[in-house]
Amino acid sequence: MSDQPKPRQCEPDADEAALKAFAAKHRLHVRLDECADLYIPGRRGQSQLYFADGEQCLMVIDGPYVLRSRWKTLEARRLWLGDVFQDGRRRVQDVKAEGIPLENAKLAIKLAKVRPKRVMSEAQREVLVKARASSPLQSRKLRAPEHP
Repeated sequence: MSDQPKPRQCEPDADEAALKAFAAKHRLHVRLDECADLYIPGRRGQSQLYFADGEQCLMVIDGPYVLRSRWKTLEARRLWLGDVFQDGRRRVQDVKAEGIPLENAKLAIKLAKVRPKRVMSEAQREVLVKARASSPLQSRKLRAPEHP
């Protein structure tokens, strides 16, 4: 057995809690993938923001080509840029950035093209309440069918 320390590993619960707090702060949707891991979906190709070992990460698969300098402004601890190739009609590229500082979170959200959750204004809320009150479905009460 060696005396070398093992790399620091965060528990999945810590990453999930960090992701949920990040999503709540920035009003972002959270989804589960097929392995039941949480991630924040983006619209640039198949992109997602996630937390791994306590660090914010961004992964883009088959996303439209973006200049290298834009990805470098994330100041990620590790940045991997895949080959740029033609998928028939456009140039696409795979990208993975690990260890993005939280100061650059807005830029990561922008590069992944993540849509924030919509927030209903007071005027919209009042219109919705008025529409529900005047709806004929609201006044009807469902009754159980009577059997002889």
